[in-house]
Amino acid sequence: MRCIVVGAGAWGLPAAAELAGRGHEVVLLDRYGIGNALASSSGPTRLWRLTHPDALRVRLGLRSVEAMERLAARSGREVFLRRGLLWRDDVSVPAVAGALRAEGVAHEEVEPGDVARFFPGLRPDGRPAVWQAEAGPVLAAESLRAQARLFEAAGGELVVGPMVREVATRPGGVTVACEDGRTFAGDVVVLTAGPGAGPLLATLDVELPLRPRLEQVVHVGDPADPGAADDFPCLFDGPRGDEPGLYSMPTPGVGYKLGLDRPVRDLAEGDDDRSPDENLVAETVARVRRDLTALTPRALDAQVCSWTLSPDGRFVLDVLPGGVVVACGDSGEGFKFSALMGLVLADLAEGRTPDGDVASFSLARFAGGARVTEHVLGR
Repeated sequence: MRCIVVGAGAWGLPAAAELAGRGHEVVLLDRYGIGNALASSSGPTRLWRLTHPDALRVRLGLRSVEAMERLAARSGREVFLRRGLLWRDDVSVPAVAGALRAEGVAHEEVEPGDVARFFPGLRPDGRPAVWQAEAGPVLAAESLRAQARLFEAAGGELVVGPMVREVATRPGGVTVACEDGRTFAGDVVVLTAGPGAGPLLATLDVELPLRPRLEQVVHVGDPADPGAADDFPCLFDGPRGDEPGLYSMPTPGVGYKLGLDRPVRDLAEGDDDRSPDENLVAETVARVRRDLTALTPRALDAQVCSWTLSPDGRFVLDVLPGGVVVACGDSGEGFKFSALMGLVLADLAEGRTPDGDVASFSLARFAGGARVTEHVLGR
C-alpha cells in the first residue's frame, strides 16, 4: 500500500514510521521538516500522565505508556521519564479520583494542607489534590528523533518544502496537491496537519470549526544549576477565579518548565512570529515565586508553540470515504499520546476496525456542528 502522510509532527511522524515498519511505501510531507520551530511538536519536553477527569483518557493514558515503552525498546532510546504528578483543583478532583478508581489505577487523595509532602515547597491554598505516580516528562525531541530513525530505517521518504493545498479522492486512491504544483498519489492519505487541518478538510467537504492557538511555556531555575529540579514531580494546578490553570514538569538539564493555560493569541495562517510574551513570562515567574517556593523564580527561557482546539476539546479521529484518515484537534494534549497515535493511525490506514475508545473520537459527534459528507468510524 502506498501511503501519503501530511504533517511530520507528534502524530504524523509516528504514523509514518509505523506504516513504513509494517512494510508499506510511505511518503511523509512537511512544509518545514521534523521538529521545526513553527511546529506544534517543537521543544524538548511534554507532559504525560494517567491523571484525567474521565475514564476514557485514563485508558488511553495506560495504552500510551505501553506505546512509549515499545518505542523505547525498538529505538534503544530513553523517550520518557517517570516523576509522578500532583493534580490540585477544587472542581475536578472528585472526577479525577473517580476515573482513576474506575480503571484500577493506584492513586492517593491528598488533603489541602499536605500538598507539600508530594510537591516540595508547594504553598497550600485550601484545595485538595490527587497524587499519581505514573506521570512525567515525555522527552519530546528525543521521541521525534527516535521515530525519524525508525522511519528512515524502514525506507520511508521524507519530503520537506511543499505546502499542501488540497486533498482529493479519486477512483482507486487519493491525491495530495501542493502549492508548488507537485502532486502525490497514494492508496491512502493520513492527514495530520495540525493548525493547517481545517482548510485541508474543507477541500474534502468537511467543515469543522477548528481553532489554532499559540501558547507559551517558561523554564525557570538557577542559571548556574539549571538541572537542580530535574527530580521534581509534575504538577497541574487548576484555575482559581481569574487566574489560569498551570501545568509543569522538569526538563532535564534545562530547567523546570511551566505553562499557564492562557493563550498568547489565536493563530492565523502566515503568522510565523513565535516571540515570547514578556507579560506572560512575568506572570509565570510571579506564580512560581508565590506558590512553588522550592523553585528559583527566574526565567531561563520561554517558547511559544501552537496547538489546535477542536469544537469540544477532544481529538478528532476518523476515516473519510476514499481513503483519508483524519487526525486533528490535539487540544493541547497531542504529544502525551504521540507514540500511541502512531499505532492507532496506522491501524486506521490499514482499514482495521477501531475499538470503542478510538471510535468515540469520530466526526459523528459533530452531526449538528460540522458539515460532513460521510464518516466511517461513527457507523
